[in-house]
Amino acid sequence: MSGPPLRKYREWDEEDMKQAIRAIKDERKAIYKVAKEFNVPQSTLDDRYNQRHTEKVGRPTKLSPEDEEALVKYSMYMATKGFPLTAGVMKALAKEIDAVSSKEKGEAPRFGGKLPGKRWWSAFRRRHPEISLRSPDSLDRARAAMSNARVVEKHFEQLGQLLSENKLHDRPFQVYNADETGMSMDARKSRVVVPTASKRAPSIRSGGRDHITAMSCVSAAGAVVPPMIVFNRAMPSGKFSEGGPPGALYAWSESGFINKELFEEWFFKIFLVHCHKERPILLIVDQHSSHLSLKVLKTAMEQNIIIYGLPPHTSHFTQPLDVTVFSSLKTKWATTLESLQAADTGFQVRKTTFPKIFASVQDLTFTPENIKSGFKKTGILPYDKSAIDSIWTNMSPETKSASGEATAAGTESANAESASEAELEKKEEDEKMKKAKAEERRKRAELTRLQREAKAKEREDKKRKRQMEKENEEKDKEMDKEEEENEMDPQKEEDEREQNGKCQGDGSKRRRIKKRDSCYEYDF
Repeated sequence: MSGPPLRKYREWDEEDMKQAIRAIKDERKAIYKVAKEFNVPQSTLDDRYNQRHTEKVGRPTKLSPEDEEALVKYSMYMATKGFPLTAGVMKALAKEIDAVSSKEKGEAPRFGGKLPGKRWWSAFRRRHPEISLRSPDSLDRARAAMSNARVVEKHFEQLGQLLSENKLHDRPFQVYNADETGMSMDARKSRVVVPTASKRAPSIRSGGRDHITAMSCVSAAGAVVPPMIVFNRAMPSGKFSEGGPPGALYAWSESGFINKELFEEWFFKIFLVHCHKERPILLIVDQHSSHLSLKVLKTAMEQNIIIYGLPPHTSHFTQPLDVTVFSSLKTKWATTLESLQAADTGFQVRKTTFPKIFASVQDLTFTPENIKSGFKKTGILPYDKSAIDSIWTNMSPETKSASGEATAAGTESANAESASEAELEKKEEDEKMKKAKAEERRKRAELTRLQREAKAKEREDKKRKRQMEKENEEKDKEMDKEEEENEMDPQKEEDEREQNGKCQGDGSKRRRIKKRDSCYEYDF
């Protein structure tokens, strides 16, 4: 005896189902009428329209397909702007997207307010093969000289494209550079005069261990955006901001460094308020991950603000603030502290006095001429690929000198018939050689200074990176532990909810209501 005929899984077209749903939404027709019109099952149409059934079969993802597409879009957008995102940043953005999306839907966050785990990240990458995870090019000392030329060439290619596409070549007031710098609370060590027989050179130092960071921003037109000053551990008390930089924003973090939350605060409260009103705006920063947040990226895209990341480990010769402004700031800061300590041996830089001293030094160093010089020396504006000295791109300055000597020799030989002309030529060439050598010494001295500053910044960045990695490791351990604890089988989870909902003994009515509410929220 033959049984009933087997039912086919799908006898309708997916496109018909989508059109049917649109017809219900747009024309407000009854579901049963639309089902007949488009030849789709009424029950399935009802489920789809009321979002009780989705097209995909299997366990739903933490983020909706639309949210995941938004995350992929952000990552690819930033990669094209020289700002590739790390796995940690992608997880942080996924957490933020989940929080925003859940709040709009009135639901609890699927990640529970925690960073996504390793399993989610692996599954996300499988679902989106259009993105890949690669190790960034490491510019260690052995490869730096060989790689800088290629890195700088690619940097200028991207920068030139951005300037051309957005017509910013002659709009310096719409091009900005922002970066942070740590300020020492003590004067630098200088050579001092002591008796010849003395083997030690004692000096009185302030002994302050506070770390203070200044987040500065300038435009290629020479304008200065008010800074953000970040104290470590706690804010100072009293009227510490009196005499500080006008319009400055004050904040604190445990380490005294800028983090994602503080950069977000600076972006909305300082940069958006004080940057030029015409669009687009080009904001040049380094590639540190602490600068990124979903809110900043989304707002930047909406307001036509292009965030461009400089190549890693090149900011000491590609970033305007580093090349001229910060070097002048550090030098003037050190000499100012030395003068204050010389006038008063008991003088110490404290959090309460820092803003006033910083304001006076900033006024002397953040000049329009100094700022414009930084943009010019880095080749940003005016746009000039040859502006960065060959000393950074593996081309020896001696090559130019040798070329000049060969040219001079040829000229002298050609004019050997005239003794007077030859002598004059020789004098001119000698003068050129003297100037060339003096210029070479100046460049070498400048290189040494910049290398020292670069090493100091690298040490500071490594210290900040170690601290952030330590914090992230602790968070990852807590997250993995919670993930393992929460991955229980459905029956055990259901039993625990029922057990939590029971009232023990003759408890009060208030306690029973609280138990029920707790269970309801858990089920929801």
